[in-house]
Order: sequence, then structure tokens, then C-alpha cells
Amino acid sequence: MPTGRRATNDLTSARDAVDEPPSGRSSGPRSVVVRATRSALLIGAGAVLALVTAACGSGSGAPDTATPTASATSSASAAVIPDGEFTAAPDGVVNEDTGEVVGDHVVPEWDAQSREAVTRTAEKAMTAFARPGMAADQWWDELEPLLSSAAQLDYSYTDPANVPASAVTGPGTLVDDSSAYLGYVEVPTDAGTYTVVLSRLDGAAPWLVERLAPPDGQG
Repeated sequence: MPTGRRATNDLTSARDAVDEPPSGRSSGPRSVVVRATRSALLIGAGAVLALVTAACGSGSGAPDTATPTASATSSASAAVIPDGEFTAAPDGVVNEDTGEVVGDHVVPEWDAQSREAVTRTAEKAMTAFARPGMAADQWWDELEPLLSSAAQLDYSYTDPANVPASAVTGPGTLVDDSSAYLGYVEVPTDAGTYTVVLSRLDGAAPWLVERLAPPDGQG
């Protein structure tokens, strides 16, 4: 393939050939044909020069400057939760709505501490319950914290004036410990012996009253 310089030389030779008419011939009507031929040759030579220049430029081996695109990662990035977005309750915190202790579950067992705790809670709850002469609001404020969420619903509309017992007359006695989650404690009152049913969610949770069952034939 001719280079750009050679194509330029060919164009110059063609132009010189058509500029001068053959010797001994005068310019006349034929000179018009000569000029037309010269114009055609010049146009054709120019087209050849353009093609040669383009071919030389495309084959010059210039590096491709296109920026390669980064390949997409195949794995999705893990979601990140900002610090402080969610705060877990510390171990040992009791849920105010359910009474549940937030933290590791402690399997309950009947030991001396559990027996004393269930008995004392039963006595305390029965003492708070057996006060028919107390104002209803104060009566409920002192009794409510000792009850489970279910018992709070059951006793929330109780009128203390309708409670038969007015005093606890002796210590409580654990009478049923077949389940480590439930305790049945009998508490004597001036109206007979009440059976206080208590429950706990695990070994670290407090005992809460489920029911204050009056003596047979009452309540």
C-alpha cells in the first residue's frame, strides 16, 4: 500500500500532466476538455490521498485509550446496622408488660431460697388483698405489682369491700411443688385459708400471683 508521501507525488505528477497541452497544439475547444479531464484527475487523486491517510492512521498501532469498565462484584454487600440503632435490654431486666426476664433462661429448681421466696410473696399478696376497709385506689396500687399480667386483668375491677378476709392470721405453707414453675401456698386468714397460686418464668424471675382462691364456699 502506498504511503501518504507517495500519494502526494502521484497527485502532483497528474496535475503537471494536464496543465501543459502537447507541444504544437493550440488551446481552443479542446482545452475545455483538457480542463475537465484535469479536474476529474485532481478529484480522483484527492480521494485516493484521503483513503491512504485514513488507512495509515488506522494501522499505526495507537493504543486504545478507552477506560475499561470495572467488573461488578458477584456477592451482595452485607447490610450494616448503625451503632445505637437498636439497643438490646441488658440481662436480668424484667419486661414490665409480661414480667419476663430478658436474658439467658435459668432453669428453675426447688431449693431453700425458692421455697422461702414463694411463701413470702404469697403472704405479702394475701396481706395486701385482705383489706376491705381500704380505699380502692390505694388497695390496687399496693396489690397490682404482686400480680401477673393475667391476674391484673382478673382483679382490676375488684371492689376491696367485697373481700371476705380482713387479716392474715398465720404463716403461709407451700403445699404443692410438683412444678418448679408453679407454687401453691396456703395462707390462713380470719375468713379461712386461702390458696395462693404463684408462677415464675424461670429460676431468675420473681414469683407473681396468678390467683387468690378463697376457702371452699366463698368467693
